[in-house]
Amino acid sequence: MKVLHILNGDATAEAFTKSNILGNADQTDLMVWREAMSEGPVNADVQSVYELWRIRKAWHNVTDDEPSDYDQRVVQAFEKLAVPTDYDEIYLWFEHDLFCQINLVFLLAQLVQRPLGTTKIKQVSVDSFPGEPFFKGMGQLNGAQLATLFLQAEALTRHDLEVAGAVWNAYASPEPLALQQLLGADFGRLRFLRNALILHLQRFPFTENNLNLIEHMLTATLMEGPMPEASLIGRFLQQDRDYGITDLSVGETIRQLNGKLWEYTEAGVSLTEAGADVIAGRRVLNPVERWLGGYYQTPDSPYRWDRELEKLIEL
Repeated sequence: MKVLHILNGDATAEAFTKSNILGNADQTDLMVWREAMSEGPVNADVQSVYELWRIRKAWHNVTDDEPSDYDQRVVQAFEKLAVPTDYDEIYLWFEHDLFCQINLVFLLAQLVQRPLGTTKIKQVSVDSFPGEPFFKGMGQLNGAQLATLFLQAEALTRHDLEVAGAVWNAYASPEPLALQQLLGADFGRLRFLRNALILHLQRFPFTENNLNLIEHMLTATLMEGPMPEASLIGRFLQQDRDYGITDLSVGETIRQLNGKLWEYTEAGVSLTEAGADVIAGRRVLNPVERWLGGYYQTPDSPYRWDRELEKLIEL
């Protein structure tokens, strides 16, 4: 039997190689997924995945310290999926958070476009683990613990793969409401996907002050008083178990709002008077320019998350 395991990052891979899972098949391949499709631009209209790689590499050249590694770390690794029927089983190890769920639907969307024959597609996807009260991800676990998760792997149906394809197309489109319209769908065994999509939509500005959920979380921490940027990032990462974003992404969000909500002082990052007014509802901010899936948000973008209606709306 030939098996491919697709892991959600290097932290999981380190423990995975120390488990006994690799010995459970006659021939086992390992693919570590190192892209973050929940961050930066994506496009549903590209004719081939290679066009998407060009889009991603152009963005990473601006934001990554080592963009030259992209082909080896991402593109060459992805080639293992070129012919899924080379494998009897393909396992995808991804967690509940937005970071993992968007990566998962991207990979499943690629698989559903290819002949699968008798190849079985299975997922190992959890949001908790016994004895880990603040479970954030599989990178916390050791090899023996990962082996217990392997026993819980479940086969995905054609319906699951088609749902993933539809979600990816909506996420990567320039029409944000396309995802809102999918929230009532039957997500099958992709049980964490609906909540992840809501978290994505909550990255759009809220109606009351144009801050998104992540910005609200950062602001709530700063209301305790000024603190170094590293401490603010650390506090966010300690609190967050839903977005799964990196310290680099949190740092970029902080810097985007420098001089608007807060400023850098000798005491650290400090709320400004304008920031206090925003929190108090006395003023609103223009939305920050950023990619949200396939949609590029600008200061005059019309989409807002309405907390009362619990949905994305167009003004």
